Amino acid sequence: MPSSLLWAVDVHGGVYSLSTAGQYWELCKDGRLQFKRLAAVKQCCWGIACDHQIYVYVHSNEVPIRYQEETYENQRWNPVDGFSDRLLPSDRWQWSNVAGL
Repeated sequence: MPSSLLWAVDVHGGVYSLSTAGQYWELCKDGRLQFKRLAAVKQCCWGIACDHQIYVYVHSNEVPIRYQEETYENQRWNPVDGFSDRLLPSDRWQWSNVAGL
């Protein structure tokens, strides 16, 4: 049976993994990052860190990553209500690439 991983986040944002072949939780390599949420599938694990960035960890396997896709969420700041998804007609679309398209 191939081994698989169980991922967990502690109360301080540290990420740990437990292999089905192992007996102990292991702290992930980059201990400086603190995470809020994690999600995982067989091929990879991704999470939202405390710096509001998305990080992806891809397990080493035979399938290479073919290309990288970047997506930007455009929101307008309102001093009273904070960020809002209501945009002005002159703003970029709600989701765009680096060029705003």
